[in-house]
Amino acid sequence: MAFFSYLNENSDITDITFNDRPRLGPMDKASQEIMRGKSSFTEAEREIMAAYVSGLNACAFCHGSHKAVAEQFGISPQVIEQLIEDVDSAPINESLKPVFHYLKKLTLTASKLTKADVEKVIAAGWSEDALHEAILVGCLFNFYNRLLDGHGIKGNQAIYQFGGQHLAKNGYGVPWFIGLIKNTIKKSKLKKLHELEKQL
Repeated sequence: MAFFSYLNENSDITDITFNDRPRLGPMDKASQEIMRGKSSFTEAEREIMAAYVSGLNACAFCHGSHKAVAEQFGISPQVIEQLIEDVDSAPINESLKPVFHYLKKLTLTASKLTKADVEKVIAAGWSEDALHEAILVGCLFNFYNRLLDGHGIKGNQAIYQFGGQHLAKNGYGVPWFIGLIKNTIKKSKLKKLHELEKQL
């Protein structure tokens, strides 16, 4: 059960951001640039990072949703679960493993990061710019994890699938006129959620 009166069992991140557009509205553009803009990492790799960080934080909503987005890009959910269990034995490109080790330390023990951690990423063939891009993904989802868990939003499989399909197709940008069509979006979302719940 969500903690705030304007939220319910069908709420997602947009219900929080719609409720505080002056402060949280700019996050939509930042998220779009970080997750879909120019990057050394593919969109699929960035979604794996999002699901991975969220899994480390045990954020049910973001972990479930971004596993679903990654799946839309052809990534097996098991790959993400294996990463969380053990980066070194996970079935991903070897060059990515130091990046995921960095993200793990950034998420769980950021103050213990050292120059040596950076050097391991560079030695794997990544540039400083690439590591910066990975750090942005990590920071973004550490923020969103706390935002969702702080408001008590956990979601369910239907919501994760709905969000996964939406983000894979439309990205993270939100139109300027969102306030005018918010109620229409909610009605459409509820209809799609009920359809997904029947399929699950």
